[in-house]
Amino acid sequence: MGTINFSGVVLNGGQSSRMGEPKGEMQFLGRRLMEGPIEALRESGASELIVVGGERPYWVGNGVSHVPDRYPGDGPLGGVITALDVAGEENIVVLANDLMNIDQLTIRKILAHVNAPHTVVPVVKGHRQVLAALWHSSVLPALCEVYGSGIRSLQSALQQIDVIEICDLDGNRFVNANTPSDIIDYIATLGEPIE
Repeated sequence: MGTINFSGVVLNGGQSSRMGEPKGEMQFLGRRLMEGPIEALRESGASELIVVGGERPYWVGNGVSHVPDRYPGDGPLGGVITALDVAGEENIVVLANDLMNIDQLTIRKILAHVNAPHTVVPVVKGHRQVLAALWHSSVLPALCEVYGSGIRSLQSALQQIDVIEICDLDGNRFVNANTPSDIIDYIATLGEPIE
């Protein structure tokens, strides 16, 4: 695979109501939970790194931009629209801030399926992993139209655009943290002591 120029975005605007505190800032295996997705995007060769939503994390370096979510409180569809609008590249990998095991190899495998103007979405056990997908900027008008019609579901929005599904990825790479018990259960699978 040749070099693919892409923007890397981490969505950080959720309410974290089930977690009880902002997920991206939670300590996870010696670092903040959001550091994992940021580092995976950096290592996979993103030409720029952007955090969308929430407050600008004080700990991110100068190499990471922060953009407010233009549609706060309306779910990840608004965050994806914001990401596609501000990204400098046509191809944009958008990740949730709570992916506990995403890595550069997985992102590169997703990028290997790039085929503009499609959106590339991993599928694990029949479920689309919409918050670990590769988007093409050309779908922005369609997403804006969907949003304008009152739809807020990212899954529903995907029905209005061309999607390539990939099913040959390691499902363990898409484990996310919705509750404290998700983190405890994941760490237990690693045999790591829980701090």
